[in-house]
Order: sequence, then structure tokens, then C-alpha cells
Amino acid sequence: MGVAAGLGIGTAGALCGVLLLGPLAASILLTVVFLLVWPLAAVVRHVADEAPYGSSAVIAAACAAAVLCLPGLVRLLAWGALGIAVALILAAFFIVIDLVVPDRPPRRRRSRKQRTLERLTEAQFLDDERLIESLQCPLSIEELCGVWSDTATQLSRGAGLRDRQAVAEVRRICLDEFERRNPGGFHRWLDAGAPANPSRYLLGS
Repeated sequence: MGVAAGLGIGTAGALCGVLLLGPLAASILLTVVFLLVWPLAAVVRHVADEAPYGSSAVIAAACAAAVLCLPGLVRLLAWGALGIAVALILAAFFIVIDLVVPDRPPRRRRSRKQRTLERLTEAQFLDDERLIESLQCPLSIEELCGVWSDTATQLSRGAGLRDRQAVAEVRRICLDEFERRNPGGFHRWLDAGAPANPSRYLLGS
């Protein structure tokens, strides 16, 4: 509500500034301030690790409008009670709009570290995909049993999220191959509780 009131007073100041300076001078002032602030805001946003705002152009436009507001607010104060009444009317108008229009849920901006981490995660995922594709599947059933045993050992020692995801996909491929190559042995192994070494159930049956 305070922001809405400030916008209303600022709008009154901007309109009064246009009347004071004239449309041409006000347009030139807005353009000059915008062109000065926009590159600076873009540099600050690029350098800052946590982006302080979403759009450099919006910040530049707000600064230009604020500069135009200053002489307008001075003129409103010079008008005395009439100028204050105009500012209060516009402030009340913006407050009503703020109360009527439903609030949008805030969008959380990602920091540069988060964006970099996401890119690294995507690259790691592609590496895992290439590894998984290489397992589809020139390995013999003996080698697949060895892979299954190795992954069981890896899981028992603890693994990070990325490693667990890769291991889960590798094990899925092993299960598919076990069932395809030796269905009987595969089901006997499952009935036995799927021990870490499936070789005795899957080899030679």
C-alpha cells in the first residue's frame, strides 16, 4: 500500500513536471537520464552475484521518471493546499487500484551461482547419459552380474544424489538384460530376495 501511495504521488509529480518543463524538454530529460542509467544498471546487474533486480531498462525508466518528478513535486508544494490535494487524490487512486488488483506470487530470481550450478548439473547429466548408452549393451551376462555387484557395493558405501541416479539407471538396464537373457534364472533370483551377486542364478541356466 505504501508503494502504491508513492507511485501515486510520483505520478502527480511527473505530470506536474511535464507541465512545468513542457513536453519537449521533459522528453529530452527522460531520454538523457534513461541513456545514462541503463548501461550502469546493466553493469551492476552483471557484476552482482545476487541479481538485485530483474530488468536494467525498468530501473533506468524508474530513475528517469524520478528525476522528472523532483521539479514537479517542488511545483506542487509551491501550489500549497491545492498541490497537496492533487498528490493525495492520486495517491488514494493508486491505493484503490492496489487493493482491487490481486497480488501476483513473487518470482524468485536465481543467482549466478544457481544458474552456473544448473548448467554444470545438465553437463553431468549428459555425461551420465553417455555412460549409460555405452552399457546398452555389449556386455555379457557375466559382466552384467559383475556390474550389479559393483553397484551394490557402491550403494552400501554411500553415494551422492548424482551417483545414486546414475547407479539406478545402470541397474535398470541390468535388470532388463537379466530378464531378457535368462527369464527363469531372473525370477529365481528375485524369489531368493535379489542378493547382491546374481551370478549363481543367472549363469548356466
